Amino acid sequence: MQMRSERSGVGFVLMVATGIVLAGTGVIDPLGAFLVALLVAAAALFATPYAFWLRVDDQGVTLVRYLLPRRYAWADLHGLAMEFGNEAEGDGRLLTLRLRLADPRGRVPGPLLGKFPVTDQDTPEGVPSRAMAELFAVFGERGLPVEEPEFANEVLRVRGLPPLPPLRVWAAPPEGVPAAERAYADAPGIDAEAGALPDEGLRPRQRGRREYLLRRAALADRVFLRDGDGLALAIALRAAEQLVKYDRITVEGDQRYYVREQYLSWRTLNP
Repeated sequence: MQMRSERSGVGFVLMVATGIVLAGTGVIDPLGAFLVALLVAAAALFATPYAFWLRVDDQGVTLVRYLLPRRYAWADLHGLAMEFGNEAEGDGRLLTLRLRLADPRGRVPGPLLGKFPVTDQDTPEGVPSRAMAELFAVFGERGLPVEEPEFANEVLRVRGLPPLPPLRVWAAPPEGVPAAERAYADAPGIDAEAGALPDEGLRPRQRGRREYLLRRAALADRVFLRDGDGLALAIALRAAEQLVKYDRITVEGDQRYYVREQYLSWRTLNP
């Protein structure tokens, strides 16, 4: 599969226009006009910071940026990281796509795939590219999570492709779920963690939302383990449910086991 910036078309138009103008005016010879036009096209194309090729086969994904290939095996991929944010310049919104190489993801999910304009409501702007739809479809077929499935399904719908498959089921690993004492061994004190977390939750697509839900669920679980009352249990179960919902999975059994496993993995990546 190949994906490139939409500005490749702009580069081609500029190349043709430059060649016609230079050749028509006779300022330089035809060969020189062609070479200048080619340079204009290359500048328009490679000045775009999000141009890339993405090739997919049975073994994995090859990402080519500025002619430099990088290979990622399917076993090393944990899905697509998707983040919505404002443009650095201007008041528009952008969707940033990255390969996710860690589960749960750390501070930097993985290599950049591209940035695409979206509406102020973080929905697809105009007709999304076929390449983007194919990217979502490939990851769905591989059973790899896409962080914003509603957005991905809208892109797939517009392009006439099937939606993403149903949620994956999480079960306890063969070695068992880490005990609470191990999962929370390196966690900050309960009072310190409660003070560090914001009073209000981050909005659904804001940076750090997943980390916030994970830390809050772990904190609620620890409060219940300390106090042992019914209200604390209800709060812990609710917080675990919100994390599971955000991660787009189903959990067999007590969802707090999933919280403990994920928190231990997160602390390993973010000591």
